[in-house]
Amino acid sequence: MKDRAHTVVEIVPYDDGWPSRFLASAAELSAVLPDAVIEHVGSTSVPGLSSKDTIDIAVGVRDVGTVLTGPVLAALGAAGFAYMPRSFADDPDHAFLHRIVDDHRTDHVHVVPSGSVTFTDYLLFRGFLRADPDAACRYGAAKLDLARRYADRRSVYVDEKQAVVDRLMDEARAWREQR
Repeated sequence: MKDRAHTVVEIVPYDDGWPSRFLASAAELSAVLPDAVIEHVGSTSVPGLSSKDTIDIAVGVRDVGTVLTGPVLAALGAAGFAYMPRSFADDPDHAFLHRIVDDHRTDHVHVVPSGSVTFTDYLLFRGFLRADPDAACRYGAAKLDLARRYADRRSVYVDEKQAVVDRLMDEARAWREQR
């Protein structure tokens, strides 16, 4: 049986402490990856947006392979970040780590090439949601609805949410072109 951190979805109101939590996690990551570009992304990076209480972090590096070495993974592990090799297994340029404390996911870390479409999309999505309160509101409402329907089926929630993210990314790309 899987534990709560792997099964339960709970959306909570925006927490003013999320930016500080990001800065603390970013400092830990920077100590191990000093040349990385570290950005707070995802819902917790958008003021006022409800979210899972998990800080999403995009880490841009020159070469993801250098992060996946024994010494680097050991240092990240010592800071509490567990590498999940089966996540994004179809993308060798996307390493995923998470930190779980007391059966609660505190951080999701996405390590990708800093110039990649994935990295720039994380920043675009954040920028769009920060700039468009209506889009952020729609995203928040969709997540709440999905969390109600799939409260104890995290993987289904994640899969269903992807269609919402894809639609909003289309809007974000159009928004970027209009700027």
